[in-house]
Amino acid sequence: MQTDADSLSRLAENTSRYACYSRSAGGLSLVIGGLLCLATFVVGATVELTPALRYALAGAPLLWLLSKELLRAFYYQRAGAARERLSGKQRRMHLWMVAYLAAMSLLIIAGVAWTAGARAWQWPGIAYVAIVAAMPLVAARWFWSVGDFLVGVLLVCQAAVVIVGLHYPWYWILLAALYAAIAITTGWREHRDYLRLRDELGLSNRSHGRGAEA
Repeated sequence: MQTDADSLSRLAENTSRYACYSRSAGGLSLVIGGLLCLATFVVGATVELTPALRYALAGAPLLWLLSKELLRAFYYQRAGAARERLSGKQRRMHLWMVAYLAAMSLLIIAGVAWTAGARAWQWPGIAYVAIVAAMPLVAARWFWSVGDFLVGVLLVCQAAVVIVGLHYPWYWILLAALYAAIAITTGWREHRDYLRLRDELGLSNRSHGRGAEA
């Protein structure tokens, strides 16, 4: 009887660990985000920004978000969708991140509208405003961990600046490197945890299943 209880408890724990990869655990997507973060700041500060390069760098956040969705759907949760149940602390942190970014976005847009006037609503100024305005919306949908927040904010801010032909000073590379190191280390640890979990649950040989919440 005790053995059955222990087995059920272990299964519930592993299911909860598996469900984390639907939200708060990024795994390899955090590694990709960290590498993109560092690469975009290095390139932006050291290479002449041609129009093609500007748009390529501005697309880095989209590439990162795409990696998150593809890895979640076809790798980390390929045995079936299991939605993570967030704790009260996680929900408060997420709400704080979204509220903070919404406030910052409003201040930035108001500042640009005040200083740039009509130019803020012409290309590429309108692209800058659109990217800044999208940041809290992106955070509400995809930023579920500190790593997401660090990498995501830098990538989106970099995209907004580079789309208008500007770039952050070289010393921002140091901040990008720090955040990238945090994201890469965290993401690789999460990926290693998933590999162990996959072996414990035998997920390698499972096909897609029904969605669930754990």
